[in-house]
Amino acid sequence: MSDIALDMRHHKRAFADYQPKHFLWSVSADGKVGTITLNRPERKNPLTFDSYAELRDLFRSLCYATDIKTVVVTGAGGNFCSGGDVHEIIGPLTRMTMPEL
Repeated sequence: MSDIALDMRHHKRAFADYQPKHFLWSVSADGKVGTITLNRPERKNPLTFDSYAELRDLFRSLCYATDIKTVVVTGAGGNFCSGGDVHEIIGPLTRMTMPEL
């Protein structure tokens, strides 16, 4: 077995018990479908820097999943996602200089 294959084997894991901080995570009865629910319906489910980072990390890790084969992304309260949170992302971005961006 190659060094890369050995290294990847150590990263493989199940995601049924994953507990995110910035959205909801559920897994289908057969354990193959994970559902991410953006859950800030009072604000139409906007994303923050922290939620973007957590989603990025989850999707990077899912390539090592031993159970999840498909991911569904949805939003709570009849809205999918309003985009970046105006107070936590858009506001700070407008105050940054070009080099900071």
